[in-house]
Amino acid sequence: MQCPICGASLSVRVHRGVRDYEHGLPVVTDFDACPSCGLLAQVPPPSASALAGYYPRDYRPHAAAAGPNGASLMTRLKNIQAALQIRRLGKFLPARNQPILELGCGGGHFLRALERHGYTDLTGIDRTPELQRAFEGTHIRYRALDLDRFLDLGGPYQAIVMNYVIEHFVSPEAVLRVCRDSLRPGGRVLLLTPNSRALSHRVFGRYWSGLHAPRHTQLFHPGNLRLLAQKSGFGTLNVIYPTDPASWTLSFQNLIQGMKRSGVPPRAGTAWYSLALLPAWYPFALVETLARRASSMFAVLTA
Repeated sequence: MQCPICGASLSVRVHRGVRDYEHGLPVVTDFDACPSCGLLAQVPPPSASALAGYYPRDYRPHAAAAGPNGASLMTRLKNIQAALQIRRLGKFLPARNQPILELGCGGGHFLRALERHGYTDLTGIDRTPELQRAFEGTHIRYRALDLDRFLDLGGPYQAIVMNYVIEHFVSPEAVLRVCRDSLRPGGRVLLLTPNSRALSHRVFGRYWSGLHAPRHTQLFHPGNLRLLAQKSGFGTLNVIYPTDPASWTLSFQNLIQGMKRSGVPPRAGTAWYSLALLPAWYPFALVETLARRASSMFAVLTA
């Protein structure tokens, strides 16, 4: 298979037989790497129709945000995470009256947090019509689109946000090109994505949460993401390394699931002990952030 970024052959075998440790789908995935730019990709890549079937009804990111004090612990944690993300991205976000799109908005936690912070022109796009209910009682516009065949995102927008989304697409370059064409002059794409050079990847290997098999098709590091941004028509790319203990606790959960003979997945993809152990993994996440090998990376792409 040819690398979609640099054209070299994806000839480095990395992970074989990776299972869906979070939701238990009967799919086994292989990952190879490009020896030139380091892209890590599913081989063979899934078709768009197959990929659309990999999201179960209890898929965690699609859980509706029930306001700032949602009933479930997971909802509250996601709302806190969204608020922290807004603080981290503050200087890159546009003025509060400027149009912002979240592509792959899921249950709307980030958009709701933006609304609570005074942002007034907000749009969310995802593949599932049922997610419309997540935005009832808000002023957020929602559109359901086939995210691998879309042509029109609306806009133009001052900012397009993707939170752990770009790695889900069959063709990330095509997605970034559509995003670029949907921006105002000087607009930005703000994306959060796993970092394939993370220390947690080195520690957990095939159980690393960033693989999120079979739903993640391509995984990047700052170098090849910069190449992809340039190839997609963006002028500059800045990278920020957040501290991400969630990646460590989910990777540990995957390891435990991989050792179980029953293979029964945790409810909604997250085991109770993963939430309980989250604070314990913070020192590990802080170390990898200081080493600039964090589990995730914020990338700011300017048109």
